[in-house]
Amino acid sequence: MTQIGEGIAIALIRLEEDKCVFCGKKHKNRKKDEIKPTGWKRKAIKGVGGNFVAKKKALYPNNTSPPSYRSEGHHCLAFSAFIVDARNSPKDRFAALNHYIKEKDYNPNNDNNVIDLPGRKKKGQGKEANFYAYEEAVVAGKPLQLHIGGHAKEFLMQSNIMLRDIVNLIINMDICKEVDDSFKNQLKDMVIEMEDRAFKLTASVRSPWIAHPNPMREAENYVKKKHSISEIKYPKI
Repeated sequence: MTQIGEGIAIALIRLEEDKCVFCGKKHKNRKKDEIKPTGWKRKAIKGVGGNFVAKKKALYPNNTSPPSYRSEGHHCLAFSAFIVDARNSPKDRFAALNHYIKEKDYNPNNDNNVIDLPGRKKKGQGKEANFYAYEEAVVAGKPLQLHIGGHAKEFLMQSNIMLRDIVNLIINMDICKEVDDSFKNQLKDMVIEMEDRAFKLTASVRSPWIAHPNPMREAENYVKKKHSISEIKYPKI
């Protein structure tokens, strides 16, 4: 099994030993690129796009994204699943995976990996101000989970697991034995498929895909009490 946090140094050792830099084995069409840092940087993102975009926009009032309420763009597959310690000492979490999908012009900041979520308060406002955008979304009949920063570790781990599973699937099915172009395309397609799955799970507010479990419960209780709502039904895509 490939470990979370596999680094570039491991790939270089494999290259020196005449092994595939992706799976660490000797085989036909072994991958022998020098794995380089992607240099991906976290960017401000907003506005859904990409696959099933009409269904995505239908999650917002007037089918418009970014929505009319105060919102924040969120990476469906967490940026931290691609780049570790992005603010201080950025490095690729799955170095070989990142290298090869970048070869196919992939970037985690792409619009298919974006979901706009009800945003947090403005500076100087009280605690309940964090719930105002969420409240607006619920009242409009378009509820989505709120986004206020400092995501739960369990939530972020789900993205790590998705990418780790791709790496292990490629290794276990010997897909890295295929010619380079086919191999790279399959890697990118798998990552995009996981983006789509992460979008749906985040929109549906399915545990553990809840960024802020405790504030979320507080927001739900606040809105239910204020508007005499018995249940908040999140979308299923």
